[in-house]
Amino acid sequence: MTDDDFLPPSGTGDRATPVALSPATGAALAALLVGCALLVGACVLMAFNVLLFRGGLRGIPLELAQFGAVLGVGCVAALGVLAIVTGFRGRSAPGLGAAALGASAAGWVAWMVAGTNLLMILFSK
Repeated sequence: MTDDDFLPPSGTGDRATPVALSPATGAALAALLVGCALLVGACVLMAFNVLLFRGGLRGIPLELAQFGAVLGVGCVAALGVLAIVTGFRGRSAPGLGAAALGASAAGWVAWMVAGTNLLMILFSK
């Protein structure tokens, strides 16, 4: 065995061969990323919900806070549903698709619990 056995094929030079993901793998990775972001976001939102519940609005207009909460919770919930659908589409990548679908669904449920908690706090004032 010589050093010539490990040379790249002629014509490629020093450039690396591009690697492309299949559409199912890309969809599963995107859904996994969004699902994990939803889980982290739900935890942060619950921490702020506790602060809001204990400390009150402290000068924030109630109507503006309610409008922002409804808009924000609704839009992020729609993003979570989109991630679940994308994770379901990526199920042809067996392990990654199942992880993406599970993370997206768990993230959506956690976000809905935290978002509903925020809305209940704001609309009970």
